[in-house]
Amino acid sequence: MKYHKPLLKRLMIFPAALLLLTVMLSSYISAQDILLPKKNSNNKLNSLNTKYEVKIKNDKSPLTSVQADNISDADQNINEQMLQLKQPGSAEQNGERILDLQRKLEKNNGSSVTMPGTNNFGILIPAVNQPEFDNLSYSYAVKYANNYVASLAAQVEQRGATAGKIWLAVGLANGDTGVLAIPDTIGIYYSSNNGLTYTPYAKIAFSSHNKIEFDNMDMELIENTTGTKYLHIVFGYTTNGGYGQHLIGYTIVSVPTLGYAGQTLFPPGYNASSFYTKARITSDNTRYLSNPYITIAITQDSLAGSDHYFMSKVCRVLAPYTTSPSVTYLPRCIYGVAPGHNYDVFTDVTNYHNGSDSLLFVLSAYPGYEQSIYFYKAFSNSVVYPVSSGSVNPTGDNLQYARVAANAGTDQKRIMITYTDDYFNTGDLDQWILSTENASNWNSYTLDYSSVNNSRFGDIIARRNASGSFAVSFKNIYGNLENVASYGFTDMNLSSSLPSLNNDFANSFASPKPLFRYLNNDSCLNIWSYYYSVTSTSGCSVSNLYVRAGIEGYYDENTDSHINYAAMNVLLAETNPPYNIVDTGYVYLENQRLSNVIAFPRALTGDYYLILKHYNCLETWSSSPVHIEPNVQDIYDFTTSDAQAFGSNMMLKGSRWCIYSGDVDQDGTIDLTDVVQIYNDAAEFTVGNITVSDLNGDYYTDLTDLLIGFNNSTNFVSKVTP
Repeated sequence: MKYHKPLLKRLMIFPAALLLLTVMLSSYISAQDILLPKKNSNNKLNSLNTKYEVKIKNDKSPLTSVQADNISDADQNINEQMLQLKQPGSAEQNGERILDLQRKLEKNNGSSVTMPGTNNFGILIPAVNQPEFDNLSYSYAVKYANNYVASLAAQVEQRGATAGKIWLAVGLANGDTGVLAIPDTIGIYYSSNNGLTYTPYAKIAFSSHNKIEFDNMDMELIENTTGTKYLHIVFGYTTNGGYGQHLIGYTIVSVPTLGYAGQTLFPPGYNASSFYTKARITSDNTRYLSNPYITIAITQDSLAGSDHYFMSKVCRVLAPYTTSPSVTYLPRCIYGVAPGHNYDVFTDVTNYHNGSDSLLFVLSAYPGYEQSIYFYKAFSNSVVYPVSSGSVNPTGDNLQYARVAANAGTDQKRIMITYTDDYFNTGDLDQWILSTENASNWNSYTLDYSSVNNSRFGDIIARRNASGSFAVSFKNIYGNLENVASYGFTDMNLSSSLPSLNNDFANSFASPKPLFRYLNNDSCLNIWSYYYSVTSTSGCSVSNLYVRAGIEGYYDENTDSHINYAAMNVLLAETNPPYNIVDTGYVYLENQRLSNVIAFPRALTGDYYLILKHYNCLETWSSSPVHIEPNVQDIYDFTTSDAQAFGSNMMLKGSRWCIYSGDVDQDGTIDLTDVVQIYNDAAEFTVGNITVSDLNGDYYTDLTDLLIGFNNSTNFVSKVTP
């Protein structure tokens, strides 16, 4: 019998383990609010027709453990004096008097530390360049910079005679590292004509080999109806050529009279081994024109042995109408911490008004608690620690990149958050929205829920004092290519939907930034970048169409992919003679999928022929008109059959039908003229990434290209059109 005891124990343990697993699983299921619907297998995106109620939870984790402030009667009396100086109707700027009272508070209770403003970061270089021009829909703010575009931040003036003026900060990285690295810069640009053109305003040159961090910048605009306005910019940078400390820079630029000062934010307890990063900035300038407060949230990654402890630190600026403001720090983290590592940990913050002035902090992607978004609230007219306001766990999936905005007008309680949801934690990333009408009850719904895009790196902005007016931008990543998506909300309802708005290559280090444009009653505006340029795209309507096409020379039937990204123009032509061109989309075809989504900004709803034009391929038309309509996405696949092209004018390569390669002079026929040009380039060993004679995209013109062109010329291949 003794040999059966281990078996008996195992049999007894199994039901207990099964029961424990069942309890854990049921707890997980009940913890989430949304049972995710099955995804579409095609390219069509789910619509915003379903809102899910999301409940606030208190999970008793360290993240909800908050040490409350103890405010004495004497401290309360000082707070009331500060509040009197800050009244919304006050025309007098009382910032310095408020600061004096704050310092008195600190002597009483030591709960905060105010440091005087300094100017020890960077050198101001006034601009001498001329504005850069492009068309109305797409305009360059920075065109083919000599540096990498590392980060973006933007704001729009909303008061006074210059309301509508757009301000843009661009972090420009040299791309070098080490002790001999050249310091990076921040370029400041503005547009006074709704984004049609941009003018350089100034550059801030870093000092001591400091390097700006990628996608780590935010901006707040402090303005009154008259007088000087101030751009408050926070950003991450690294010392010693990228190998030193990770710190937060704080730069203030005055406009329209140019002034500047810069400093580094050093929270109390600063540790050189910690990473200080991902600063976000907000203010209550919507309600307080003369005496606003600024709030900055900083993420600190602190090492203790081999353990990472992520903390959110807060600082306040109580007198921001200056280029050298004093900064008031709250020394402690706003929540209890837990060990773990997740680089995506992030805390954002916004001001809102719910009978009293309030701050809402939003924490996401905390290690071990990635399935939840945590809320913390504080009275914004005093320098006090926020208290936990629970958390939400909409789907049970890991959540990332939660960004929050509020309109912040008097008794305006509407708040919106955009975040990324990792669908069943499979790496399929979707973009979602959390919204509330009353700062308490939340709903969640999708912006992009397709299986073809990875949607992430979202950001959100609220129009000041316009309740329910929000704009969201994010990256819609299609295979290895990045597209820019934008959605607008009016009165909390979706008012514009642009799943892809870029008309060019949009892979970049910086995330896109949403804005409002003072044109046609809150027109849409988005700032997005390529590695070396920054584009401003205006307008609220676009028609999108996914197009799949194989290029004979590029296509490898063994891997079912192109050897390289293929840049292509896709034209829309009217269905009747003379087949006028009504719009043109420019797209890079993703090499693995042979496809991408195209933006047609000008085409009206209707049916059009598609015309594929590649610089060394034969012009190819769709076999029949294709329906184009804003907010409706479909796919036209040229590769499934030769019947997809007008006149069946394609060739079969492997299992894909491809458009013919070899029309290097673009005269509509592949003939001896094309072959001679390919031959001449091959004889001269022509090399380049955009060479018309390089038919197979390997950057060389050689015998392989010549054979492709020669074979098509002997078959007298020509374009076929209606």
